[in-house]
Amino acid sequence: MPIQNRRKFLREAGTAFTAAATFPNLLYGARLMPGSVNAALGRFRPESISQAAGGPESSTNQKMRGVMVDAARVPEPLEHYRRVVEFCADWQLNALQIRLADDQGTALRFSSVPGLFTHPHAFKPDHLHDLAMFASSHGVDLIPELESFGHTGYITRSSTYAHLLDASESGSSEFTGIIPVNPETLQLFEKLYREIAAIFPSVYLHGGCDEVNWGGSEMSQKALRSKSRSQIWADYLNSLNHLSEELGKQFIVWGDFVIHKEPEILGLLDKKIIVMDWNYSETDSIRVHDTLLKVKANGSRAIGAPALINYQWGPRAGARQLRNIDAFAEAYFDANDTNSLGVILTNWVPCRYVQDSIWDGFAYASVAFSRDVTVAQTSAFRLFVEQHYHAQWNEIWDEAFHLIYDAAPAFNRHAAASSMGLRLPVPWSSDDELLTSLKDRSPRPNPFTRLHSLLVIVGPSVLANLSDFQAFTLSVDYLEGLFWRESVIVEQVARPISQDAAGLLIRNIAERDQNLAMALSKDWDKGRFPDSNAKLHPLYGMEPKDQMLFQWSRAAAYSDSLAHQPDRFYQLLQSAGLA
Repeated sequence: MPIQNRRKFLREAGTAFTAAATFPNLLYGARLMPGSVNAALGRFRPESISQAAGGPESSTNQKMRGVMVDAARVPEPLEHYRRVVEFCADWQLNALQIRLADDQGTALRFSSVPGLFTHPHAFKPDHLHDLAMFASSHGVDLIPELESFGHTGYITRSSTYAHLLDASESGSSEFTGIIPVNPETLQLFEKLYREIAAIFPSVYLHGGCDEVNWGGSEMSQKALRSKSRSQIWADYLNSLNHLSEELGKQFIVWGDFVIHKEPEILGLLDKKIIVMDWNYSETDSIRVHDTLLKVKANGSRAIGAPALINYQWGPRAGARQLRNIDAFAEAYFDANDTNSLGVILTNWVPCRYVQDSIWDGFAYASVAFSRDVTVAQTSAFRLFVEQHYHAQWNEIWDEAFHLIYDAAPAFNRHAAASSMGLRLPVPWSSDDELLTSLKDRSPRPNPFTRLHSLLVIVGPSVLANLSDFQAFTLSVDYLEGLFWRESVIVEQVARPISQDAAGLLIRNIAERDQNLAMALSKDWDKGRFPDSNAKLHPLYGMEPKDQMLFQWSRAAAYSDSLAHQPDRFYQLLQSAGLA
């Protein structure tokens, strides 16, 4: 429903509809609209997805419909990025944003600026140029993003450029910043931008500039005595935009500060700068559209940026993220609004999830972007199963997709985002963590056992992209194993447990832990670099929750040590009052 029509409808229908439409278990809309699936499929058939999504009747044809890959945190082999490009082409997505650098390092080996903190598996310029040309040949615009204000540890963690770090004690310790008023900063980015412009033919250059902690350096403190923070922000972004324009590129920046945290910045920006509004919790398209209107009133253009995997989630995003996608699709895809350039679905930190396990989320976004939200809600996953797996849709598939999104657990303080209210724990891997886990003796449901059984039933019907289905299943196996591990001890010791029984219990846990660790590691090595830092070491700036395989490997090693020392495990149970 176009956003203007939705505003009118809500005014006429009142708050009753709003309450129903935001009910957390409303996953597809079809449950409130019987018979709408067939109607939707009548104009969006799986065997003709490209024609339906990209035909002349589509009103969103000229807008960006894209996804993002986070090579900045975890570079993945070029073969994977080519596969993402091919998926985009198959599903009528015409843009792919590739993040090149972050605090963890740069995924591009720059030649013009030596001494940057560079990922071991960083790409050579010609490799990324070839990828850009490959994307172009598939009708996909590969848009480079280089962090240019916050998230610049790839510069300031290097001893060569450590003097450019501008963190403020009053700012968040989670974020970094580079000194915006140091002439050396712009000189450095002039070289980096020039090199990127030569690699990527896209007319766009994304400069990042979100989540910035700056103002602590003596140079910045001096500048703040004569200018406001907003003025310095705007001057710096305008200078970056000038560099970009000289290279024939249109400059994009993230919108968290520019339109939300310090909205005074927006009015001071060059109107040619494109603002990318990321908001991963918003599910109301009217509020999303109101933000777009603010950008439009300023004479600027905007790109919407919902998210799939983000800071709230582990290996699977919940139904709330589908509603987040819906809200941006409704707000941004008005063909007559030239200030809206479209929507790019962000997807963050690959080591949070199993590679190739989340294609269904990209497919959902494709349908929401290319057609409309109603078609996505009623038919996207059916189209995905039939188009990607070449399997016949049935009630079992339907239940599986409802359950995977409804049951997806969210991390601690974000647990309310989960439709079932499930909290995603980090697997315990030390005595202290185990004892902390044992303090919570509340019932711990495990819906993933049921979900696993559903996938076992439909598995034989998968006739294409079997490895993707196996990755999808592995992500469910991980969640099932994690929740089983969290609950089994409390369940087993509901009554006093003997020392021998405790020994059998920890050996069972250790065996299951090891089997899952081996499966996750094998899958990683198949599609990612086996010696990746994200697999083997804690990543700079990341929390334990962000590295699924690394943390599970630690947990498996810990349970194995307890299995070899069952007396120590029994003593831990005794200290927790469970034996």
